[in-house]
Amino acid sequence: MTHAEHLDHGADPGEGGRVVPFPTPAGEDETPLPVVGFPNLSPAALQGTAGRIVREVAPTTEAHPAALLAILLSTFGAWVGTGSYLYRANSVHPGRVWPLITGRTSDGAKGTAQAVIERLFREVAKTSEWPLRTVRGLSSGEGLIEQVADEKDDDTGEITPRADRRLLVVEEEYAKVLAQFERSGNTLSMTLREAWDGKSLQSVTRSNPVTATDPSITVIGHVTPRELRERMTSAEVFGGGLNRMLIVASRRTQLLPEGGNLPDGMVADLGGQLADRLRKLSGLGEVPFTPAAIEAWEPIYRDLARPRPDGPVTALLARGRPMIPRIALVYALIDGSQAVDAEHLQAARALWDYTEESIHWLYGQLDDQEEVERLMTWLAEAGEAGRGKSEVYNDFAKRHKKAVEQALETIALLIRDGIVTQDTRTGRGRPSTRFILRPQARQPCGRSGSAEKVPEQPP
Repeated sequence: MTHAEHLDHGADPGEGGRVVPFPTPAGEDETPLPVVGFPNLSPAALQGTAGRIVREVAPTTEAHPAALLAILLSTFGAWVGTGSYLYRANSVHPGRVWPLITGRTSDGAKGTAQAVIERLFREVAKTSEWPLRTVRGLSSGEGLIEQVADEKDDDTGEITPRADRRLLVVEEEYAKVLAQFERSGNTLSMTLREAWDGKSLQSVTRSNPVTATDPSITVIGHVTPRELRERMTSAEVFGGGLNRMLIVASRRTQLLPEGGNLPDGMVADLGGQLADRLRKLSGLGEVPFTPAAIEAWEPIYRDLARPRPDGPVTALLARGRPMIPRIALVYALIDGSQAVDAEHLQAARALWDYTEESIHWLYGQLDDQEEVERLMTWLAEAGEAGRGKSEVYNDFAKRHKKAVEQALETIALLIRDGIVTQDTRTGRGRPSTRFILRPQARQPCGRSGSAEKVPEQPP
């Protein structure tokens, strides 16, 4: 059985994550492995109208609430465009949120979440005078600019910005975009950075340059953890290409063999509510912070500005100060509010916390399936007696330090995913920790699925 199949066979997802380096001298530490679990979406993130919509659709789909929420906020912000915005640090910040939904191919439910939100906004488009243009795929910077380029009058030859400069790009194979970044002469990375910043775009490789004046581009990406780590170059991490994306961990929350379709009545109701909000709030101009929001923002800002250790996690979280207000703006607009209030900032901060947990989770994933199977077979041979750290060191890894570290990290991830348990046992000597493969992973069992609980509405 593969790792994914063990999850499908009803293993209860437990706490888990990455292991710290193996202690020295190796084999003498029998304490339990420290682990970091799958991100937990705080109830505070499901605030107001956005949270109510997610809670309403979640029981009907296998998609994760965090993925639904991020795609909902991003798509709503894309529909609003630049007509409603914040003005902070001498810059305009519309509700431009770019989520990167990260989940495994087998159970990430990334496309499922995308399909749910797209169905709601297809309902919105039925009554909209200015439906949002959506395209799929990103190939080059020039190609993206062409999509929102200024238009030339056939009669006069005059070039003017197009009337509707909004564009939503859905890239369900974002690994291909990251691969493009690595190619010499590729302009896509810089074009995306400038689009997120709200700058006018211009292709520079043509004798007749194409310009896009003040475009409003939103990107939603899907990627697996392994693809993201493999393609995550230092230039993109530390240069700002990836930290403009809101990294959101996703996994299937339940099994719905009958399809998990949204009821038509729910689609009509929720789509109608979203359409009504868009008609009323798309052209507010500058949206202020309320006094309560100003007070709530100060401690958030100070926390985001505190010094952190250098490294990829810090680099990927470097844009929290502009991103949280943008997210809060969308929470406010979808609520029908003409100002950002404290609860909108608190919800945005909760979603940002989920992103931070997602990035930590991203750095602890099972990639080498052959090694996983070999380790699971070795654990299965021990049955209920399990294996200890000293056995991992002496028997499985043959006293090779790097192999020991890799094996313990894999065991920690199996603990996180509910496939292995760790049991601390006491006897005559020191307590020892035993790693035991769950019975479900040692023999076939019935297929089942349990729903991941959607956080309750915050008080």
